[in-house]
Amino acid sequence: MAKPLRVLNIEDSEDDAALVVRQLRQSGYDPKVKRVCTPGAMNAALREQTWDLVITDWSMPQFSAPAALELLKSMELDLPFIIVSGTIGEDIAVAAMKAGAHDYLMKNNLARLIPAIERELQEAAGRQERKRAVEALRQSEARLRAVLDSALDAFVGMDAHGIITDWNPRSEAIFGWSRAEAVGRNLAETIIPPQYREAYRRGLQQFLATGEGPVLNRRIEIAALRRDGKEFPVELSVCPLKVGASYRFTAFIADITERKRLEAQLRQAQKMEAVGQLAGGIAHDFNNLLTIVKGHSDLLLTDDPTLSQDQRESLEQIAQAGKRAASLTAQLLAFSRRQILQPKVLDLNAVVTNMKQMLGRPIGETIKLVTTLTPSLGHVTADPGQLEQVLLNLVANARDAMPQGGTLTIATDNVDLDESYVRQHAGARPGPHVRLAVSDTGTGMDKETLSHLFEPFFTTKELGKGTGLGLSTVYGIVKQSAGYISVESEPGRGTTFTVYLPRVTDEVEAAEFVHATAEVPLGSETVLLVEDEEMIRALARRILQTHGYNLLEAQDGFQALRLCQEYTGVIHLMVTDVLMPGMSGRAVADHLSSVRPSMKVLYLSGYTDNSIVYHGVMDAGTAFLPKPFTPADLARKVREVLDRKSTK
Repeated sequence: MAKPLRVLNIEDSEDDAALVVRQLRQSGYDPKVKRVCTPGAMNAALREQTWDLVITDWSMPQFSAPAALELLKSMELDLPFIIVSGTIGEDIAVAAMKAGAHDYLMKNNLARLIPAIERELQEAAGRQERKRAVEALRQSEARLRAVLDSALDAFVGMDAHGIITDWNPRSEAIFGWSRAEAVGRNLAETIIPPQYREAYRRGLQQFLATGEGPVLNRRIEIAALRRDGKEFPVELSVCPLKVGASYRFTAFIADITERKRLEAQLRQAQKMEAVGQLAGGIAHDFNNLLTIVKGHSDLLLTDDPTLSQDQRESLEQIAQAGKRAASLTAQLLAFSRRQILQPKVLDLNAVVTNMKQMLGRPIGETIKLVTTLTPSLGHVTADPGQLEQVLLNLVANARDAMPQGGTLTIATDNVDLDESYVRQHAGARPGPHVRLAVSDTGTGMDKETLSHLFEPFFTTKELGKGTGLGLSTVYGIVKQSAGYISVESEPGRGTTFTVYLPRVTDEVEAAEFVHATAEVPLGSETVLLVEDEEMIRALARRILQTHGYNLLEAQDGFQALRLCQEYTGVIHLMVTDVLMPGMSGRAVADHLSSVRPSMKVLYLSGYTDNSIVYHGVMDAGTAFLPKPFTPADLARKVREVLDRKSTK
């Protein structure tokens, strides 16, 4: 079935507009295209309906691409903006992209139009998803404010001395007192906490003397008692009412249980997001640094035969420390949901079954392992290696909670999360899910521990017994896989971690086995290296030249485009970072696909804010090498990509 697509085409030539429509239809789209060529017509079209993207000529008698871009910005619309021109030059096009255009191509190269459209639609979807997340947070805050400002539940009438004169039924429901039990009591002695009583009395006296009382409009949070003796939070505020020549007062009481719950959820969500951003930023910078540390230490160990034994041991210690640091960095990226995932459709029962024997060894003989796997379990989409990491970390956490032994239970089943559950669990999404529950009969945790459980480096273990990154890694993997994780625990009553992953109807994908050789092969082809980090570029240059490749270098995407235009020989492979200032690695590859159709591409990256997915790096068949990498990793991957049969 053809995919619907709403296109606003800014073009003065009917023939050129028809070519764009034909290209879209041939590529499986059902385009609804409106052609305009003046500012007024574009303004009206943008106000009339919603568009998926804008395709514009560079220059027209009454309009231009820069003017159209400014109009789009003035209306605060975030639409993919693609320039299709027969006259635009490289320098002008680069300036247009820096001003906000998303891509450009020549009219004589419309074969590149569809890849550009699909990439920009993906990126626009990513931007919209981030905006929806921000809006969801804003709405949550708005709901919280609404609860804060909502009508109060009950009131207590009192005289100028604070003696209760009226007691309405809702107050009775909150405090469990009848009217007869309440009237005649002193409000301060009955309801107001001791630390506020003196201030309250002074406030009443000040108001009676001057007509002003600073404490009278202050909301005081207290704990009221229900009939069953359980406490819950209420808020009290005092307002004066003039009756004739004297004053009476009303104490308004609000049950703020829901507000407190929302406040706690909002604080936790904001804290985890802030910590995640910090962790992701640190991990990104560390991955670049670790690439250099690991790379140069490996080069010295491999290439320098004059090293003394002491020097070699020191370098081996540096390399080992770099390996451990890379592992910690990977855990930080997992927590901040910025690691590179390669998801597949999986059967969670198969994952648990395949790992059961391996799990038995680390938990020891004193812990009984029980699995309860639901037949006909739905499938999920997740990175198999990362999902195994989730299970390993949860099992390790359960083992540590049962030093004297106990029972560890792993269970799976199909569940449907409804709106009621989602409202009570911030971050959960409604719909069909597969549930993975890991339960232990161990020591359990108190509420304070639970509030910090998924934070990086938080641990209840002794110094040196753990990094505090195991559960934060679990949290990040689950969240990045569009799932939700909850935990229930009480001291002395064990703990249950429950992971919910969205259920899919796709069939399970077959596992791929790659035979890795120890040999690092040489080559002689021409490789274009595009990397904005100078030290990483220097390291990659040395590695590739050492292995025989002819090297071309560019420090950003724009320089890569110019270099490809100037170089007359064959470029066999482009090795490019994904996230670079100005133009991403994927955008560079798309621009060069028509100019150099036989050139293969290998992407490098150590970080993602989901832009890896939107840039298409995880598309099937895409060659990718994560940072930090070793010299052998890069050389082997380059050879592998060059030897791969082309699908173009």
